[in-house]
Amino acid sequence: MIRIIKFLLLIAFVVALLFLTHGFVLTRAAEMLIKKDEMKPADAIVVLAGEQEERVKYGVKLFKDDWARKDRIVMAGGPLVWKYTWASLMKEQAESLGVSGKKILLEDKSMSTEEDALYTKEVLRKNGFKSIILVTSPYHSRRAALIFKNVLGSEFRIISAPADESWFNVNDWWKRRRDRAAVLNEFSKYLWLWIFGVQEKV
Repeated sequence: MIRIIKFLLLIAFVVALLFLTHGFVLTRAAEMLIKKDEMKPADAIVVLAGEQEERVKYGVKLFKDDWARKDRIVMAGGPLVWKYTWASLMKEQAESLGVSGKKILLEDKSMSTEEDALYTKEVLRKNGFKSIILVTSPYHSRRAALIFKNVLGSEFRIISAPADESWFNVNDWWKRRRDRAAVLNEFSKYLWLWIFGVQEKV
């Protein structure tokens, strides 16, 4: 009887501990998805497709602040609908924010983050770029940086710069449907990446 009581007390303690610390643990889990490097100048800024405005807005902000040494910003994103691509719409947004179209390069073939990296590598080589500032949403930033590092290799330097104004918030993310979907989706993609690795060619 005493053993059963001790066992039940142990279970109660564990449950209480999980209840009291779950917020910290879940917050740390979401923070693991974010990679933000120290900002340094690079040859070009690369903005990955996705979301509505936050990625392009932040990429343009960095561009206007002269972080792109070779004065170029790359919009990466393939077919969307009919004749439109993510890259073409992102270019329009950047132009509406004051960036000259002549300074915008398009990577308009990719359909995934891995293809973003593969096709962007072609653009970088063609233009002689050796370093980039990689802009995406916070929850996507670590996986994107990992994939780009694997695909681009030591030939290029990558600075991860997630959008500074994003709807995504690591605090209490499990209480909001959109944030839950983002976190769970990213971790599922990490699992896929861990099992199958990064594709080396399209």
